[in-house]
Amino acid sequence: MNASYITPAITIFDQNGNLDLKSQASLYENLIRNGIDGILVNGSIGEFFAMTFEQRQELARFAIKTIAHRTKCIIGTSDMISDHIVPFSREVLTLGADAVMIIGPYYFPMKDDQLFTYFDSLLTQIDGPVYLYNFPDRTGYTIAPETVLALRQKHDNLKGIKDTISGMDHTRELIKVVKSVYPDFEVYSGFDDNAAHNVLSGGNGIIGGLSNIVPEICTAWIRAMREDDTAGIARGQQTINRLFDIYSVGPLFVPIIKEAAKIRGIIADSCCTFPMPPATPEQCERIREILGREINL
Repeated sequence: MNASYITPAITIFDQNGNLDLKSQASLYENLIRNGIDGILVNGSIGEFFAMTFEQRQELARFAIKTIAHRTKCIIGTSDMISDHIVPFSREVLTLGADAVMIIGPYYFPMKDDQLFTYFDSLLTQIDGPVYLYNFPDRTGYTIAPETVLALRQKHDNLKGIKDTISGMDHTRELIKVVKSVYPDFEVYSGFDDNAAHNVLSGGNGIIGGLSNIVPEICTAWIRAMREDDTAGIARGQQTINRLFDIYSVGPLFVPIIKEAAKIRGIIADSCCTFPMPPATPEQCERIREILGREINL
């Protein structure tokens, strides 16, 4: 089966809120060494929404240079100021990013015709591969499969979508509606535990945050899918199901994912953008308990 595991990389900050590029490079190296199929920079788990535009530019430039085509590099260029998106996207594509990813406007719900107009304008102006990002828990609306199909019919540079929805109903519709017409269109789920369901349904895999913490488990699972290893797929699903308890440790998942990466020794500091609170001692203990069931700490 065709299957990929892409990491939406966490962004590492020091105690003063500055980018910690040395630790960031170590994170990328760990992901590449463990065989991750791609790295998404400036995604939701990467806290793009709370970073300055200059920080996002700096991180994107650094990531492109550091990843250096050793795995796929996708840069999130989303912004509530649409005039930022096009020049930012053009810059990173010129520098060597494999693609950009763009979420729709947030804060106010958008209707299908408004979303078509919005993405149509951006796709017209960006000369390079673009992925859409559907995250209704954060935007307040869902991009309809028919809207995605209409956009793909008009724009060859629309390459795929990340569908961050806990269930698979909407993702299955995207696969049926869009991939039935454009088989090369890529549909990724946004929650790790949906990866196998996505692939078995004809999708392309996952862009999931657990791979920041356990890339070796994630890549073994996706390899089992590629090799049609039913037993390996089942083992991977059960392991990921247990590890997915990480997301229930606290109401804000970014500090928890970062603390888990710190506990594993992948990063040195778990600082987040203000006002996200650090993990509490009780939460850290729970993280250790969850990880300890599957790996040696």
